[in-house]
Amino acid sequence: MLRRATASSGLAARFEADAELQIVLVDATEITALNEAHLGHEGATDVITFDLADELALPGEPRTVGEIYVCLDVAVETGERLGTGAAYETVLYCVHGMLHLAGLDDHSPADRKRMRAAEARIMAELRDIRDLRDIL
Repeated sequence: MLRRATASSGLAARFEADAELQIVLVDATEITALNEAHLGHEGATDVITFDLADELALPGEPRTVGEIYVCLDVAVETGERLGTGAAYETVLYCVHGMLHLAGLDDHSPADRKRMRAAEARIMAELRDIRDLRDIL
C-alpha cells in the first residue's frame, strides 16, 4: 500500500529504484522532542518529514531519500475524534510526508489546498486496495 503511495505521490519518480524511504512510528513523547528540537514548535504533532535527498549514501548502501516520523498517539486520538480510525490517520500521515518529499508544501492557503487535494486523491486510490479500518 505504501509503495503505491510513493508512486501516486510522485516520490518514486524522483529517485532511483533502490533508494530508501524510512517511516518511523513514534509516540507523543518522541514526536514532541523532534518537533521542538528540529522545528522549534512546542508539543506533539502528527508527522514530521526530513528530506535527506542531498545526503550522500555510504559506499555499497542504498541512498535514504527521507525519513517520515509518524506519531501513533496522535493518529489514535485523531482517528477516534474524526471517526476515521488510527490506521487511516497513520497512512494519511505517511502520504502527507511523501508529498512533502515529492515537492509539495502546505505553508500558504493555496499550497494547503493542493496538498489536501493530493492527499484525498491518493487516499481514495489506497482505499480501492484495502479497507484501512482492518489494519492495526
